[in-house]
This record gives sequence, structure tokens and C-alpha cells, in this order.
Amino acid sequence: MTEVGQDLICALCGEPIVPRDPGDRPYTGDAGTAYEGKPICDTCYDEDTCEPAATIYYGGDHDEPHLIGSCRNETEGDFRVKWHSTDPWRGYYECESGEYVEVFTDAILSGHESEEMLKKLYDRVLERFEEEDIGFARVFCRSSNVFMTSLEIWVKRDFVQLLKAHAIIAQAKGEVDYDNPLYSTGILFPRENLEKFKDLLGKKYNITTDKDLADLAAEKGNDLLAELVEAAKGGVNEG
Repeated sequence: MTEVGQDLICALCGEPIVPRDPGDRPYTGDAGTAYEGKPICDTCYDEDTCEPAATIYYGGDHDEPHLIGSCRNETEGDFRVKWHSTDPWRGYYECESGEYVEVFTDAILSGHESEEMLKKLYDRVLERFEEEDIGFARVFCRSSNVFMTSLEIWVKRDFVQLLKAHAIIAQAKGEVDYDNPLYSTGILFPRENLEKFKDLLGKKYNITTDKDLADLAAEKGNDLLAELVEAAKGGVNEG
């Protein structure tokens, strides 16, 4: 614990930390949080998980959620949370663990066709995991996009259990048609726009999903725009 001093300041709110009783020591950020080891006032520590970075459920739905915030980690170190920045304003949280291994991850997209499919896969996997007595955890991580939450399934670091888990997930994916292109398009671009890109650049690049196009745009930048213009001119000339 951190020693109390006259100039001790809360790392979260920036206010002086005033002990409730003489000799009290302040909270410090839990392991696996952004403020690990830093002094935190009582109020910030108590209210930290009002908007958690990650919500973890151990086992089936009957279990209570364990939350990870900026300075509190209710998993007792099983999981750590890390922020990934995609630009100065946007990004997403992702969990790490030394006790568990991630066996599945995807994004829950509010209002997208994949949302219902993921719910079916999720229910089937949980049922089978419990039947096989697999030690697992379900992790939901927050992002800067209020319409997107990550779904991660983690399994205890045990060779036999991991083999069973991967087999169950592979079977469940087949049962819910997980690899249908419908579930990987209409996310970043309207489907009609993606089809136009495929018509223009499909012979040169393997563009099937929204991510394929986004990755290509990130790689080539303005050069891609020039290629699109040329491809469009060629289409007009051919017509």
C-alpha cells in the first residue's frame, strides 16, 4: 500500500487524498488495470466499475459478473485489460490472461445480421462446455463504438480442455453457418458499395469482406484512390 503524505494526489481525479481515519492508507490501482500501483481515492475506487472496460463471467449464466475498470480488477489477476487505440479518439479494450487461453473472439454488432447468429453460437458453445465440464470464462470488452462490444471465450490453460473447446467451437460454427459472407459484410461499408469495389478491383485484389477492403485502403492509402479512378475510366471506355 502507498504511504499517506500531505501531497498525495489521486491518479484518477487529481484531487488530494484525505484519509478517513489517521493512519489509513489509500487504495492503489489493482494489478492488470491502467492505474496499477498508483494512489486512488476512496470515491474513484468505489465508483470505478460503473462503466467497466471488461465484464467477465466464469462458467455459466448463473455466475456473477467480475468487472475490470480503470483501477479495479475483480478477477484477482486472472485477466488484465489493455486499451488499443485506432486513432486519437477511437479504440477498444482487449483482455490478456496467464491462466486462460482465448479460443474464440468476435464483435457483437448491434442491429447487424451477425448478432443473432453469434447468440446461437454462444448458447451452443456454453451448453457443450458445461456438458464437458470445461473450465471457461466469457469476456465482454467495451469499445469507443457504443454499437460494438467484443465477445471473447477463454478456456483454462489445460491441453485436453483446449482440444475439446476448439472441437466444440468448430462444430458450433458449422451449425450456425458462421463463415457465411453475409456476416462479414455490411459492417464498415454498405454492401452495394463493397460490390462496386469488387467489380472495379476484384481482378487485382482478393476483396470479399469489409475488412479486406479496409485493410487494402490502410495499406495503399491515396494510391488506392488513383487505382479506382483508373479502373472506373477503363469501365467507361469498355462500355
